[in-house]
Amino acid sequence: MAYSEVTVLIPCHSLEDFPTEQGDKPASSLLNAFAAAWHPAALALTGELPRWHRADEPPEPRPDQIFLIPTICEDWLPHGWVERAREAGAVVAVNLVDRSEWVAAVSEAVEAAPELSADIIADFLALGTVWLEVELLTRRMRGYETVDHPRLRQRSVAAARSALAGDLETTETHLRACFECLLEARERIYPIECYLLDLCLLTPDVVKDDFAERLQNSPPTSLLVTGRDLQTIFTERPNLRETLAHAWTERKIAVVGGEADEAATGLMPLGAALEQLIAGHATVRELLGRAPKIWGRRRFGPLAQHPQLLTRLGMQAGLHLVLDDGIYPDSEYSKFRWYGTDDSIVDAISRIPLAADSASSYLRLPVRLSESMDHDQVAAVILARWPDVSAPWFEDLRRMQKFAPVLGRMVTLEQYFEQTEATGRMGKYYPREYFSPYLIQHVARREPAPISRYATSYRQWQQFEALDWCRAAAAAVCGQPIETDESRNVLRHIVAAHPDAEPAAREAAAAPLALAAEEWPARLAKVVLHGAANGHGFLLLNSLSFRRRAVVSLPGLKSAPKVQGPIRAVQFSAVAPDKNAVVVDLPPCGFAWIPADERGPNPAQPKQPLAEAGAIRNELLEVSISEATGGISQIRLQNRRANRLSQQLSFRFPRERTIRIGEGDEVEVIKTQYAEARRLHTEVTSAGPTYGEVVTRGEIVDQTNSQRLATFRQTLRIWRGLPRIEVEIELGEVRLPEGDPWNNAFVSRFAWNDSTAAVTRSVLGEAHGFSGERVETLDYLEIAGEGERATIIPHGLPFHRKTGPRMLDTLLIVAGEECRTFRFTIAIDEAWPLAVARDATIPPLVVESPAGPPLMGNTGWLFSVDARNVQLLRVLEKMDRPTDEEPWEHDIPSTLPEGSGWAVQLQETEGQARTVRLKCYGNPTFARKRDLRGRSLGELTIDGDAVVIEMGPHELIDVELRFAAT
Repeated sequence: MAYSEVTVLIPCHSLEDFPTEQGDKPASSLLNAFAAAWHPAALALTGELPRWHRADEPPEPRPDQIFLIPTICEDWLPHGWVERAREAGAVVAVNLVDRSEWVAAVSEAVEAAPELSADIIADFLALGTVWLEVELLTRRMRGYETVDHPRLRQRSVAAARSALAGDLETTETHLRACFECLLEARERIYPIECYLLDLCLLTPDVVKDDFAERLQNSPPTSLLVTGRDLQTIFTERPNLRETLAHAWTERKIAVVGGEADEAATGLMPLGAALEQLIAGHATVRELLGRAPKIWGRRRFGPLAQHPQLLTRLGMQAGLHLVLDDGIYPDSEYSKFRWYGTDDSIVDAISRIPLAADSASSYLRLPVRLSESMDHDQVAAVILARWPDVSAPWFEDLRRMQKFAPVLGRMVTLEQYFEQTEATGRMGKYYPREYFSPYLIQHVARREPAPISRYATSYRQWQQFEALDWCRAAAAAVCGQPIETDESRNVLRHIVAAHPDAEPAAREAAAAPLALAAEEWPARLAKVVLHGAANGHGFLLLNSLSFRRRAVVSLPGLKSAPKVQGPIRAVQFSAVAPDKNAVVVDLPPCGFAWIPADERGPNPAQPKQPLAEAGAIRNELLEVSISEATGGISQIRLQNRRANRLSQQLSFRFPRERTIRIGEGDEVEVIKTQYAEARRLHTEVTSAGPTYGEVVTRGEIVDQTNSQRLATFRQTLRIWRGLPRIEVEIELGEVRLPEGDPWNNAFVSRFAWNDSTAAVTRSVLGEAHGFSGERVETLDYLEIAGEGERATIIPHGLPFHRKTGPRMLDTLLIVAGEECRTFRFTIAIDEAWPLAVARDATIPPLVVESPAGPPLMGNTGWLFSVDARNVQLLRVLEKMDRPTDEEPWEHDIPSTLPEGSGWAVQLQETEGQARTVRLKCYGNPTFARKRDLRGRSLGELTIDGDAVVIEMGPHELIDVELRFAAT
């Protein structure tokens, strides 16, 4: 039968109010109806372009009409209209969703020739989809009827009739003219290039056998993959490696990523996060011959520090967007200059991707394109997907590419940042604007150890840094290579043991770490004690770059050493050797010798005991213990009345409860979300002479029903000469919380007097404030008022909540948490919080030796940094050429001086520019700043045994030194 028109009914009055926010099923039905209306057999038969009409007032049906009615329109139609249309002889396709159903309905109506190829039909359907998108985009951009419909009708009908005649060359020519007609229409509303960015997410479980073939036949694609996943993919499918390498060389793909694993970057020490990037880069370079230039990740992870890390790695740009949950600055730009905390700059895109497998995304595509065209210097939309995409509209956009880039040219992210001009738009974000979803995700997925996994990983990295310093320092002094297969193996295990790794990976790191603890400090001790006479003692090694007063446990002491030189106080007991310890002053990156057999006078008990049932004290502080809660009621300076900090254990309930206290007329009504901590017993376990220690035992009780929620044992300890309190907590008989971990948890509560005090925390080692109630930090929380500071060091416990202007909770146990023991250190009036945190969490290493003291004396140092706000993180290998093998900058010599050398990694932690003097054991002959690839950033001034370095706020640099050849 002859038909004169194909009409699609729409659930609106016109294309101006076309619905763009629909679920997948109605969106799929609507989009596929428009695509099927452009079936070549229908175009050839009718000789007209498809039409649309509002569904609430459909036209009077005629027998020469074909009506396509999407499911979303069924409720709009007048009652009985479908039956009347069919009685009138019209073809009515209704209640269809999938494209194949719509195409079959149209083919049956127009009696399409069966020999018409599916590929040709798909080209026409793509034309229909693109036409609809252009019409909708035109209206979103406040235009109207920009498409040259007569020309489009002439060309499309000619293309359809050529297709039915089997003339494929002519068909393609006419189709190209149709797409160019639509391109001209789009260019009337946006006359410059726009881009569609195909972002394919790769993991080993989604890569199928036909992946390489799909990639070869697709437009340029960006593959978002981690180094470890890429390695697994190539292990399982080795033939894919050469294919991807060739495709990258041909610029058909670009690898996006740069990390070994998508670990919880913001909840890791800086060194561990940095090694994730370095290891990921190295893996991709090894597998594919080049490193990624664009950084991105699927999980939450962008941070304010990333621009610095990316520029130091030589990356071209980054994806400042999240494909996961989490809070971050979500202003959307297609291209902007992303400023880091140190004012490093990297190009970035922050347009939130559309899901390429969702029909809803293609209804919203004109909206997203118009937003970018209106607000950005260059228009772009990202389509994120897994390798297998069943959405036919994504294939329509890819088919569009072979005719004309009507809605945007598909390029890789590398090409996008190269081809688009620099933008004047700036984006400087702050750490307080980022907040991860990790804790809630762990609990929702019922994953084990949602809190302690971070503390465990944190302690492992801190231990590794101290041990690695010993190994590297010994190698540097002896002129040996800093990096070896042995050190790389241990580092590889530690990097793999990040908080999100499988428990087996964290367990696998324990053995190489234990072996390093046995061997690496002994190597440095051998260097320091070379040539020493026989004299049994202990060599204490300080891996930190500042002078520190530390407590060192020495159970092997045979007698109490003299309190002289570096020794400030001694705790000695012949009957309890496990309690033997010294308080000792240690040089920066240096050592101190403690004789084991030297007999000094027995330490005298202080005039006032360091501990009693209600308090512990030293010459600096006094800590009062609450008789009610068993926690800390007051911390105050000696001879001062002002309370600096209080602490107690509790349980936070999901909602506030009303508690009635007392009976009769004296009932007191209070409202609280917290359970009650009740002290049951107090024991003084050490009253001196060097440390005071009190243990309180009690229970945490629900006041509404007197039900015990947990028991607790809290140990408070203070050492002579140190303005710090050590807190050890053990919870037992725990009724495990359920539900939202931020509102249902055992907590350690802290309170202070000054509601105007500034509370700061550490993010990747940098001091920053925060906004909102929830806080994440591994290192410290500092409460600073006028002339007063209190620093809470949680020893890797990352999740905290500010519950008022003067109170803060640290989460201890939430649903699924297995750990029951926790540690805190509270420091009073310490000026440099990260230095204090590292001091508290990285103890000196002890090597017992039959020979000593060192020939150079009882104390000595190897390196030092003269600023507490600058931390020395690691000792690294010198680099004779960049890892990416690009040329050196023109103002730096291409050949570095001969001789031994090494490098140190330095970080400024307080946001203060500073001139720093790095001193070392010998006089360097050459020094330079370099980036993480080994490329020179500038030559440094040498002043005797010191290198003078100008460090900017929050700057992270590697400083390489060379020494004269011997």
